[in-house]
Amino acid sequence: MEESLKKLPWKWTHKKTSYKVNSPLTIGVDVVSSYKVRADAVGVEGIFNTSHFKRQRDCANILKMHPGLKGRDEVYSIYPDGKTKKRVFCDMTTEGGGWTVIQRRINAGTTNFYRTWKDYKTGFGQARLDYWLGNDAIHTLTSHSTQELWVDLEQFSGSKAYARYSKFAIDGEKNKYKLSISGYSGNAGDGLRHHNGIVFATKDRPDSSSCTKTNQGAWWYNGCYHSNLNGPYQKSALNTYTAIVWIPWKDKTALKSARMMIRPKK
Repeated sequence: MEESLKKLPWKWTHKKTSYKVNSPLTIGVDVVSSYKVRADAVGVEGIFNTSHFKRQRDCANILKMHPGLKGRDEVYSIYPDGKTKKRVFCDMTTEGGGWTVIQRRINAGTTNFYRTWKDYKTGFGQARLDYWLGNDAIHTLTSHSTQELWVDLEQFSGSKAYARYSKFAIDGEKNKYKLSISGYSGNAGDGLRHHNGIVFATKDRPDSSSCTKTNQGAWWYNGCYHSNLNGPYQKSALNTYTAIVWIPWKDKTALKSARMMIRPKK
């Protein structure tokens, strides 16, 4: 067939997707394009043409639109405000998946978390490694619908624990990203109740007790804390408050890893 077509006096008509020859004969042609799409390509411009693929608000919406992604923990693109793209790590496994990871500490301290108000406002780091999503984006997600929070913790010994909250939200910048948290369950102990109703603090906008400076982090400090997941990364289980710490679980023992993730409450 291909060799026969080469011998005919034809010309390619792109818009009609057909071969037109100087005779009554017209041969229809199916134009097919194929792409090899990675799981983390959801939301990337140019891969999908329909808007619901491009601008999902969070990981829960991505999973809802694409149930086949269940169990595929990866980096995806989301649009918390419908306009601004954010690269995030989505947990598509824990308790059915659909969790948007807003904070991640896994990479041996390669990302500095002792940063400014602006950095925490807009976010920093790399979604595949360590990052903070950004307080503006977290506020947008938690103000759009009631969110639950899941906190994963790990010791240097390999022991793990979690804390789950049925309600998590932060106010906007005008109210200094004040924390609202309730409904604890889990096996790590309630490390956030002490911080409920407290505003966020950074090194250039410190809390009244100077916990940001003393503990070199950024958090909802309340003279000072029962948790400090944005504290400095220590490379061993040091006995210090200047570290990634969750007091109810392991007192002031530095933790190896931590992450915070949210999804709309079902």
